[in-house]
Amino acid sequence: MAYVRARLAEIERTRRVYLAAEGGMPQRDIARAVHLSQASVHRLVARAKVLGVGESVEEIVLERYAGKISTEQMLARLRATEAWVPRRVDPVDGVLPGSSEEDVEALLDGGFLTESEVDQILDAHG
Repeated sequence: MAYVRARLAEIERTRRVYLAAEGGMPQRDIARAVHLSQASVHRLVARAKVLGVGESVEEIVLERYAGKISTEQMLARLRATEAWVPRRVDPVDGVLPGSSEEDVEALLDGGFLTESEVDQILDAHG
């Protein structure tokens, strides 16, 4: 559960950093506010520009795992999500983050989803 809370906090921090930068706040000021280096803030903003900061598959599933939403709410949000993305190149690290389908499979492997839930999610986006 510690991993889930930490990951959700990281997702939210990235979103806030990006929105602050897009709102015109200097990266140096953002870095001070979130206790990161200016270079780290720059990397977060660059990554968020390409990958987006909208609700992700991972975020929705982890919210359910943390008890913030029900299984029914999770499935409904995943079926309706428009954040279903293909594989993309990360502009900062050059790594290839998984596609939404791969994210679902990884969440299954991690024990955050059941086979039945995965089938429902993938059927909705097939």
